[in-house]
Amino acid sequence: MSQEVNWDEMEWDEELGDFVNKNAGNEEEKEIIPETKDANGVILENGDTVILTRDLDVKGVAISMKRGDKLKKIRTGDDSELIECKIGKKGVFIKTCFVKKI
Repeated sequence: MSQEVNWDEMEWDEELGDFVNKNAGNEEEKEIIPETKDANGVILENGDTVILTRDLDVKGVAISMKRGDKLKKIRTGDDSELIECKIGKKGVFIKTCFVKKI
């Protein structure tokens, strides 16, 4: 069986060389923001406090972060596997698999 076409909704597309639906490109595309989750799968948000689950060495700074250290006021970003926090005056990115939300 052939599909009925409503020609009132169709227009000619020069690039494709074919008729296309007028409303096909007008749908609003929602921006998908990935959820940032900690090592246990709990969703992290900006301003949360987390605890480190293992010792980490920070490159470029003579500071070692120990297991159990609290990181306050974290920031999430476009990358769902990283969070940003401050250690002293330095901003540091930490993988979410090494933190746990409290």
